[in-house]
Amino acid sequence: MSQDQQATWDFAMLNTAPSPFAGETINYIDEPELSDTLTLMQCVLEQMDYGLALVHMGTRQIRFANRLAHDGLEGPGSLRSGLCNVDGRLCTLLRTDTPQLEHALLRAQSGVRALITLGGEDSTTSVALVPLNAPGAAPYALLVFAKQQLCDSSTMALFARERGLTSAESNVLASVCSGMRPTEIATHHGVQISTVRSQLRSIRIKTRCDTIRQLVETVSILPPMARHMAAVQH
Repeated sequence: MSQDQQATWDFAMLNTAPSPFAGETINYIDEPELSDTLTLMQCVLEQMDYGLALVHMGTRQIRFANRLAHDGLEGPGSLRSGLCNVDGRLCTLLRTDTPQLEHALLRAQSGVRALITLGGEDSTTSVALVPLNAPGAAPYALLVFAKQQLCDSSTMALFARERGLTSAESNVLASVCSGMRPTEIATHHGVQISTVRSQLRSIRIKTRCDTIRQLVETVSILPPMARHMAAVQH
């Protein structure tokens, strides 16, 4: 395959998601070159607060992984996804999970999506496997890794700043979204429970949320922005 053909194929792989505008013509004022478009698309994937990777459904060769997916495949501790990279091939950390992955990849070749649960009894995580049907392209699937937290701290900080929260209120918001109760927050920050309740009341007013539950739901659906712009993975 020539370099131009490879670039064309790469672009096709990054342009397979159904779009409501698929039947419309988009006129770009300054349409970038194909190589620039590929770079921009990879930058886009790096900005998502989800681990995303392309894997060949037959050989399990990993074609692309953004930073979060790379961490999920090779990172320590909580960054683990139940999957790993062995000489460029997608494998499971536990042998008992291998049949599940193989079955999901086999079904993906027939166009069937899968949500697999990996890990032992003490720690489990989910990974979505979505077959990509780019015309004339090799049989690749998109891996979507589970988020490691409700909302990235940098996104939460942007939300807090936009809503006018104080530094103390921002810390309380982060604690609430991590699952802590008001009494636990008070102990953690070394303040009275009445102080925490007052801060929560102020947070709800500033964010226009009637309840703590609504507040957490609001944070949970914030745009999934990754912490920072990571280097593009090739």
